Amino acid sequence: MLEHPIHHLRFLLKRELNALYASVVLRDLAFSMAGIFVPLYLLIELKSSLDSVIIFYLIYALSYLLFIIPSSKLVNIFSFKYILLISSPLYIAYFILLDFIPLYSWLFYLVPFLLGVSDSFFWLGFHFEFSGASDYKDRGKEVGNWFNLSLFSGLIGPLIGGGLLLVSGFELLFFIVAALVFGSSVPMFFCKYKNKRMKVELNKVFSTKFLRDGIAYFGNGGISIVGGVFWPIFVFSFLQGYLELGSLATLVSIFTLFFTILIGKLSDRYSRRFVVKIGSIFNCLAWAMRLFIKNKLQLVGMYLFGSLSYMTAELPFAALMYDKSKNNGEYFIMRGIYFSFGRVAILLLVLWIGSLKSSFFLASLFSLLHMFL
Repeated sequence: MLEHPIHHLRFLLKRELNALYASVVLRDLAFSMAGIFVPLYLLIELKSSLDSVIIFYLIYALSYLLFIIPSSKLVNIFSFKYILLISSPLYIAYFILLDFIPLYSWLFYLVPFLLGVSDSFFWLGFHFEFSGASDYKDRGKEVGNWFNLSLFSGLIGPLIGGGLLLVSGFELLFFIVAALVFGSSVPMFFCKYKNKRMKVELNKVFSTKFLRDGIAYFGNGGISIVGGVFWPIFVFSFLQGYLELGSLATLVSIFTLFFTILIGKLSDRYSRRFVVKIGSIFNCLAWAMRLFIKNKLQLVGMYLFGSLSYMTAELPFAALMYDKSKNNGEYFIMRGIYFSFGRVAILLLVLWIGSLKSSFFLASLFSLLHMFL
C-alpha cells in the first residue's frame, strides 16, 4: 500500500527538524562551554577595560548587522542548509583566534567581526529552515523541544568549561569548543530533504507593517547582549572563580529545563501573546531587582528567577515569531536588523553611562518591548 503524500511530507519535515535539533545540540554544547567565559577572558585574562569589552561586542553586533543583507542574498542562490554550513568554519576561526589575541593585538578587532558574520549566516539559515520544517499547530511544542534540547545540551557545558579553565586554561577550552562546532555541522549532511531556496525582496524588509514587530525584536536584542555579556561579568564579581560560575549556570539550567516543558505546553494551549505579556512583566521585574543584589544568596535567587521569567517570555515569543513569519524571508531579515539595533543601542548606552549595572535597568525597560509582538 502506497503511503499518502501528506504523511510522507510530514515524515520528511520531522526528519529535517531532527537534523536541525541534532546540529543545535552540539552547537549549543560548544557555546555553553565557552559563552559565559569569553567576556571574562577579555576582561581578566587580557586585562581589557570594560569599555574595551563593550567595543569588542559592538564590532560583533555591527558586523552581524552589516552581513544580514549579503547573507540573505546567498539564500537566493544556495539552500538554507548550505547557509548554515558556511557559518561553521567562521565559528571555528573565531574560537581558535581568540587564543591568539595576546600575540597579535589586531585580532581583538577581527575576532568579533568573524563572530558577527558567522552569526548572521547561522541564524538567518536556521530561522528559515526551522520555519519551514516545523508545524504550525505544534509550534509551541516544537520550539519548546528546541529550547529544551538547547538547555539540556547546555546543562553540563558551563560546568565542563569552568572545570577545563580550572585545570588547564582557555587554550584547551577554545580548541575543544572549535572541535564541537565542527561536529555540529555533520547532522546537516544526513538531512535528505529537498534543498530549499527562498526569494527575498529586500525592498519589503523596511515595510511599515513590520514596525511593531521590529520594536519587539529591538528589545529582544538588547536583552540578549545584557544576559550574554554584562550578567556573567557581574556574577563572576561575586563568585571569583570560573568553576563556581560554571556550576551556578548549570544549576540554574537544570531548574529552567523542567520549567520550559510547562511553558511550551501553555503557549500551545493558551494565547501566546498573553503568555509573552506575563513573562515580559516578570522579566522586567527580574532585571530591575538585580540592581539591588548585595550577597551571594540574593545572586543565586535572582539568577534563577531571572532565567525562569526570561524563558516564560522567550519561548512563546519565539513561537510567535515563526507563526508570524509565514516562511517570509523579508520577515527574518527585518527581525535580524532590529535585533542588532537593540544590541548596539544597549552597548552604546552602557558605554556612555559607564556603569555595568546600568545594563540591568536598560534590560528591565527593554523587556517590556516584547509585548509589541
